[in-house]
Amino acid sequence: MRRHQCHPDPLALARRRRSERGLSLVELMLSASLGVLLLGAAVAVLLAAGRMRRNQQLLSDANDEARAALRVVSNTVGATGVGGKLYRYVSTGGDVRQRSALIFTNGTTALNAPTLPQKPDSLIVMRYGADRRSELVAELNSGFPVRITPDPRQASTKGVEPQIFRPGEHVFITNFQTSMLLRLVRRELNTAAHTVDLDVGTVNFTALQPQTSGGMSTEPKVNPGASVFPVQLLRYRVVYVPAKGSQPERGDLVAETLDPITLAPLTTVVLASNVEDFQVQWANSNGDGVAQGYSDIGPTETNIDQDLAYARISISARTSGTLITNSGDFVAKGEMTPFEQGLDLDTSDRPPASGYRRRVLSTVVLLKNLAALRL
Repeated sequence: MRRHQCHPDPLALARRRRSERGLSLVELMLSASLGVLLLGAAVAVLLAAGRMRRNQQLLSDANDEARAALRVVSNTVGATGVGGKLYRYVSTGGDVRQRSALIFTNGTTALNAPTLPQKPDSLIVMRYGADRRSELVAELNSGFPVRITPDPRQASTKGVEPQIFRPGEHVFITNFQTSMLLRLVRRELNTAAHTVDLDVGTVNFTALQPQTSGGMSTEPKVNPGASVFPVQLLRYRVVYVPAKGSQPERGDLVAETLDPITLAPLTTVVLASNVEDFQVQWANSNGDGVAQGYSDIGPTETNIDQDLAYARISISARTSGTLITNSGDFVAKGEMTPFEQGLDLDTSDRPPASGYRRRVLSTVVLLKNLAALRL
């Protein structure tokens, strides 16, 4: 046996004992502290990412909902003048009156909550079923049904409405200079005459036709060949919803279907929730296709500017919940938009921070049909 095998290295035993001893208390505490710091950093990153994701989702939802509502309103407003700027109708008292196809009311009533100070506008528009346009085929005589052509396409053709009129719609007859609105009571297919006969009740069509003055009339009479549209009257406005439970107060942009004669609301559909303001401004054209100064003066129930060419529609939507930052609830910094400050308020005081963010969306609608007498 060799000598080094009989007498092993004397330091090997010490090294072996030191390796079996493990970590010291100081080493263990340092390792634990480092682990806690890394875990805390990871948790902080996860919480910050969660807050950011939640905030971005709230902002995205507010933006998408307001954008969809803005598209619906702008499309309806842009097509409102298709049948002419004014139409005649018979009131509940039986007398003949005249009304604009677009009625604007500049907001004068503040929403109830102190954090919703805006004064939203209101807009009544006439929505046309232009895809179901028919033609008048008989003279308009009292006591005789309104006789129109059915859709000549086959019922299986895409886009064909076999009933022509849907529930809640009424009859709009126009030659694009003279127009009249009639309540629809009943419709039926006249197979013998190949027409659709509309029951509109007892109506004095002579009174609805243009009246002559001195043997002359500036408007043509509605005769066979005139266009017939199914229409609805819609009102867009912001309705205040009070706080309930954990839900904060808010404003809803709604579309109300109105009775065509009394303008009483029949049905209500919410287009967008958490809307703080709905604003419409109007402008004429300078002749070069450019808007010439926007103002709050728009069409009324009986009158409309002949040169009216543009409508600027704006919606201010806020997030459905408060945004959370590292230091707590979100606080707006810098100059606030008119929507955040409150439009037409008698005070310049800044509203208290609410923790919400706003999205102000706006679009310009060309009222080519409303300004022109013909398509």
